[in-house]
Amino acid sequence: MLVSANTYEGRPARLYRSPIEIRRDMDAISARIREVDEMLSIRGILMELLSELADGDPERWITELEELVSEARGSLEILKKLNRSLDELSCELDEVRCVMGL
Repeated sequence: MLVSANTYEGRPARLYRSPIEIRRDMDAISARIREVDEMLSIRGILMELLSELADGDPERWITELEELVSEARGSLEILKKLNRSLDELSCELDEVRCVMGL
């Protein structure tokens, strides 16, 4: 959507995406957040790990737990980035709605 310039208000011409496009991106990011959140289910991860290692060497548990913690930290960083993207899209949607008078 192109909004023409307003020299009286000092506003240059701008090109905006439609609210539908922005909402589509927000929905995709929300779905990805749900996926990553499911991967971070600590209880499920620990239960799976304990069932696999129950009869094994406890020292091996440490290595496995360290790997799980590392993966969880990586997933947490992904979640933070996705949430920032979602916030930015929300601001973009608010701006477009304001420009369109919605």
